[in-house]
Amino acid sequence: MRRLAFHEVMGVLGIGDLHPGGLVGTDFLLDELAKNRPRVVLEIGAGIGRTTERMIGRGWEVVPIEPNAILRRALEAKLPIHVHPDDLETFAEGEGRFDAVIGESVLYGMNLPAAFGKVHRLLRPGGLLASVDLVWTDLADPEVAARVHDETRETFGIPMASRERLTWSDWKTLLNHAGFVQVSERKFQGNAGRTRTRNRRVTMASALRHPLAFAQYLKYRHLSRTSRVPPDWVETWMAVWRCS
Repeated sequence: MRRLAFHEVMGVLGIGDLHPGGLVGTDFLLDELAKNRPRVVLEIGAGIGRTTERMIGRGWEVVPIEPNAILRRALEAKLPIHVHPDDLETFAEGEGRFDAVIGESVLYGMNLPAAFGKVHRLLRPGGLLASVDLVWTDLADPEVAARVHDETRETFGIPMASRERLTWSDWKTLLNHAGFVQVSERKFQGNAGRTRTRNRRVTMASALRHPLAFAQYLKYRHLSRTSRVPPDWVETWMAVWRCS
């Protein structure tokens, strides 16, 4: 078995809600979207489908895109739904079709002006973009931020945060320039305790079925205990924006 990236290991073990804010962040975004009564929602980077399943449970038509084959197979095994094997850049269906677009800890790794422009074209007028992401603060050193991005991508197969030191203020400026108006925002406080407790149960139940993936999980868990940045260098924001 090849060395799996961190998010692939977690997908094999059936562990989701890995984004900053966990289930708390997801609940905030979905409750905000529900106020607009969306019918068709595009989900960017759907992973193993935790949020997908919750949106379907609300009666929404969900169009998930997931470029990672391991995560995509896990999602399709869980839900009777077609998952597009695309990333946002290559997704070529439905311009102006969607009432909402949601991305949980996926946008930070993209070219943000291009990503926000693409989302704007995919949304109908008045449609909503919902996202939760870890961003840098003004205290972060730009050179260290770039190094942390490269090191975590090499170690875990996925970077911790954007390579460029983009703050929440920078995000808001870019979204405004792309034609979005903010509807709501919330800085995530606390921890995702309920999610972690459930994930521990899932992990132990999966250990016997997937021993190699579990061994890699233990290695990643050990590596993640080393703090790479001061805690006040990063923060998590959840927000919803309207396409003007």
